[in-house]
Amino acid sequence: MCLKNGQGTDNFANGESFHGEYLNGKFQGKGEYCWPSGQYYNGDYVNGKKEGKGKWKSNKDSASCNTYDGDYVNDLKHGKGVFVWTSGNIYKGDYFEDERHGNGQMLWTDGSMYEGEWVQGI
Repeated sequence: MCLKNGQGTDNFANGESFHGEYLNGKFQGKGEYCWPSGQYYNGDYVNGKKEGKGKWKSNKDSASCNTYDGDYVNDLKHGKGVFVWTSGNIYKGDYFEDERHGNGQMLWTDGSMYEGEWVQGI
């Protein structure tokens, strides 16, 4: 069995692709993952999963799309991050297992704002 180590590129049958670092055949270190839908992630990987700092975009080639820039744990938004919607609304704050949870600030394009505690996305 040959395990991929070092830097490499994989193009998968479903149209997805990965370019980055590997250890024992799993994504490890820095890398970028692209989906056929245009979604894109560039950041840190540990043991094949998004872990550490990274940036996700709903459309890699569009300047106007949903984006998240922040912390990941076990493939989920977890820790501090900033999510910007195509609409221009922005959330800056804490995430827990992919949901806004903890202290955060929501800024809407109409000028309204909420700052305070979030529990399970609310």
